[in-house]
Amino acid sequence: MSPALMLVALLPPTAVDGPVVETVTLEGEVVLLAEALGPFGLPEQQGPIADQVVLKRAGGEIIPLLYNVGSRAFFEDGRLRNRPAELVARRLEGLPYLQVVSARVADESGALRIPEYYCDICTISVRYDQPCPCCQAPMELRFKPED
Repeated sequence: MSPALMLVALLPPTAVDGPVVETVTLEGEVVLLAEALGPFGLPEQQGPIADQVVLKRAGGEIIPLLYNVGSRAFFEDGRLRNRPAELVARRLEGLPYLQVVSARVADESGALRIPEYYCDICTISVRYDQPCPCCQAPMELRFKPED
């Protein structure tokens, strides 16, 4: 193999190999898309898009969230929406969506903390509302105590 070919083989992958992924930390409020569009005077959204969840930032930017393990609680539990939030997410070049990795949401005191669903019986916590994986009892939404 020629030295030039060896050099090319050692170079790090570029955007040609796949989308450029950027990890970002963004603040705002997670809201339903229909609520975010209200100030723009658009008619109320119906159908599947009515349940789309977005991050509404202070400057007015609206960024839709992909439905994944990191964002599922926002889609399914309205108690976590319309509060200040900080999302650690992945942005893929060419897509307007965020893929949420982790989130902190303002608790009743206004402090940003990690929401979790907790079973007092089994002392298990999970990231979205579901029956306890162990005893099948309902799990309680709480904000993870600070370490």
